[in-house]
Amino acid sequence: MRVSGPWEDLRDTFSRVGEEIEKAFSVAGKEMEKAFKTAREKVREATSREPINCPNCGEKSLAGSKFCSNCGKKLS
Repeated sequence: MRVSGPWEDLRDTFSRVGEEIEKAFSVAGKEMEKAFKTAREKVREATSREPINCPNCGEKSLAGSKFCSNCGKKLS
């Protein structure tokens, strides 16, 4: 019967930790990929619409804007 020493236990522990970290990074990578896809779609949607003219100063703001980028007035 062979009794494992502290180094073997430590090596095995680090190996398991490494596997768990690899799994976590894989999951995080997939989540980031989904988030970037959603962000790209939202940016594409926002930039494809007609700009809004501010009724106060006439400045054009991106479609969907809540406030004028020039004077700060609320857009309808």
